[in-house]
Amino acid sequence: MTRKPKDVTPRENGSQKDQSKKSEDSLPKILRLASRCGSLQAQRVKCGKPNCRCARGELHEGYHYLFLWSRAGVSKLYVRREDVPAVRAVIAERRRRRRAWRVELDEARAYLRRMMSAVGVKR
Repeated sequence: MTRKPKDVTPRENGSQKDQSKKSEDSLPKILRLASRCGSLQAQRVKCGKPNCRCARGELHEGYHYLFLWSRAGVSKLYVRREDVPAVRAVIAERRRRRRAWRVELDEARAYLRRMMSAVGVKR
């Protein structure tokens, strides 16, 4: 009995090139979400292969996810290793803006309290 040679040409819908393009397209979405909320976390994961070292407890490292909280619950988005610095920078900028906003808000509240006490309004 003769076997036909196995076809190893990449399929159109599952090629590595398409996966790379899909990951690149997701970066703007991840950056937009990270600018509003969420945190970047590294996780150790199991790949699911029965003979892999992770099946014995040595999990794979270096997988980063953007965790998002909503009323529906917690969700996470995979962040490629080369995109991690960009996501960290967006999150740092968001935190810097929130701190500045908080300082400005505290100053406005203090000013309002001073004005209310000068006029004689009690809380």
